[in-house]
Amino acid sequence: MAFDRYNDAGFALVAVLVFMLIVSAIVAPFALTARGRLMIAANETEQQRLAMVADGLVNVVASELFDGSATSKLPQNAQPVRCHAGHFSFELSVQDHRGLIDLNAATDELLAQGLASFGFDPRMAGEIAKAIAAFRSPPTAFAAGTQPRSSLGPSQNKFAAFESVSELREFSELASIPLRDLYAIFTVDLKQGAILLAKAPNRLRNFVNTASQAEQPTDPDKNGGSLYTVEVTARRDDSGIAGQAGLVVERSALAATGFVRLLRMPAAGIDSPAASVPAIGCDGLFGTTVAQILARWS
Repeated sequence: MAFDRYNDAGFALVAVLVFMLIVSAIVAPFALTARGRLMIAANETEQQRLAMVADGLVNVVASELFDGSATSKLPQNAQPVRCHAGHFSFELSVQDHRGLIDLNAATDELLAQGLASFGFDPRMAGEIAKAIAAFRSPPTAFAAGTQPRSSLGPSQNKFAAFESVSELREFSELASIPLRDLYAIFTVDLKQGAILLAKAPNRLRNFVNTASQAEQPTDPDKNGGSLYTVEVTARRDDSGIAGQAGLVVERSALAATGFVRLLRMPAAGIDSPAASVPAIGCDGLFGTTVAQILARWS
């Protein structure tokens, strides 16, 4: 009888161990999946929080640009600058639209120079520029039905101003160019045929003929611009998590903030911060008060 009891106890122990192994085999994958999802959710929450911080900092910089309190050392040709606060870093780039080419006002020559910055040879750049000009230009008298259309352009000319830089994607040779790259060269709201070379992004300066800049002011920093692209990336340095915000903002005497937000920029791929980006104090980017808030927040 005792032997039978030992056998029963051993069988029960084996049964319990087998049951536990089966349960572990079933539960473990679910536990790992749940843990992975929890980590993903935490990262997404942190990314959204950083994006909200970046959006707020865009508003801060826009206010400073239009009330004249922005530091004169702040680059306005899309060159990024960075500051650190605790375990966070903030990267800022500002582009004065006087340094971009207006699709609705630029000459064929200036349009072609902007297109050349994408690698087009002079002949192709000139052809695309003519197609852009034909697309936006009103038809000549008695020729609305026979207005010539370039094979490089959309199926029908618009005969009206560009409403968005994104309309360039309708041109066959420009369809594959990333939208952000197009926004880095062209604008639609400036209403100025010339370009201010001192504010032009580096990739454009090498292609623009200075003879095209007859309308540029003699002192480009005396009066601020009325239109800017402001982009901020906020990063947690020890995790690689980042959030970003980018807006095109325009001066407005009617808005309480002194500006209106015209357009949210297409999202950019967030890479690791480049070592070549110069670092300055956060007070130099966002002002002393905001720098103190960031220091406490971080």
